[in-house]
Amino acid sequence: MYAGVLALSLVVYALGGMVWGLLRPTYTAYVEDAETASIAVEADVAFTGFIWFAISTGIIGAVITLVVFLRSESTRGLPMLIWIGLVSLLGAATFLAFGDTVATLLHGDPSEHAAGVGETFQVVPPIQPGSALFMAPFLAVLMYWCAVFVTPLDAPDDEAPDTGLILVGPVDDR
Repeated sequence: MYAGVLALSLVVYALGGMVWGLLRPTYTAYVEDAETASIAVEADVAFTGFIWFAISTGIIGAVITLVVFLRSESTRGLPMLIWIGLVSLLGAATFLAFGDTVATLLHGDPSEHAAGVGETFQVVPPIQPGSALFMAPFLAVLMYWCAVFVTPLDAPDDEAPDTGLILVGPVDDR
């Protein structure tokens, strides 16, 4: 089950990273001469990419955690909680790597446009995830803990049928 969680998580994070890389906001740059390009003043697209990284990885981590918790009752416990956290951290790094790769392939290297004076091109700002890298493991572990906390325990054998009352002492079945 642990290997399955790892495989599923990495595939989902990689696919999510590719979509993020395709949709990442860019700056528009204008080539003024062979050595200079100017960037039009726009909203802070680097922050927009950063915040979508944090939100996306957090949501993916929480959803995968909930699926694992609901589908695998036999592995519930502290080892799976720790495993989910580690896998989500690795998944967030995978998301970033695949997203950066796709964005670079889509928009190319800015140095390729140096010869085209007067040309405009898109520049993807680099993302430094910092603490956002820990959003996915944090939300995954939090979701797992909350699921454990709100999941009712199995009913004891000495529970009175259809009442929810636990019987104490001798019971007269007359």
